Amino acid sequence: MENPSVMALALRRFGLRCPPLVCTSGWPNSAAIHLLRLLAHHGAALRYHGDFDGEGIRIAAYVLDKTPARTWRMGAEDYRAAVVRTPYGPPPGRLTEAPWDPELIVEMNGHSTAVVEELIADILLADLADAARSDGMTGGN
Repeated sequence: MENPSVMALALRRFGLRCPPLVCTSGWPNSAAIHLLRLLAHHGAALRYHGDFDGEGIRIAAYVLDKTPARTWRMGAEDYRAAVVRTPYGPPPGRLTEAPWDPELIVEMNGHSTAVVEELIADILLADLADAARSDGMTGGN
């Protein structure tokens, strides 16, 4: 995940039962990428979620390029569901390709609205609750 406030919400909700999380707090530095690679090497299934804005899409593409991570609720369908929560949000900024879902950028251009990760924290926390119960992550794209 990208934003520390979402991680803080997860820790408050789950306490010691919180599923393992790594927060990059924006652009991941080389230590974060190294950690993610090590976790994957030791069997961790990596999922990434960040903001639906230009910078968030670039960060996601970078993480997916540098690690074996897959997206977590970062597809066009996820954006459509999220943007209804903030139809008059800030503009998304400069958008570049989302290699995992080309339709995502089409949708973001169409709505011209960014959606920050905190706005859908309840959905992410529900996925984490499901993961804690089943030892797996839902919300593939």
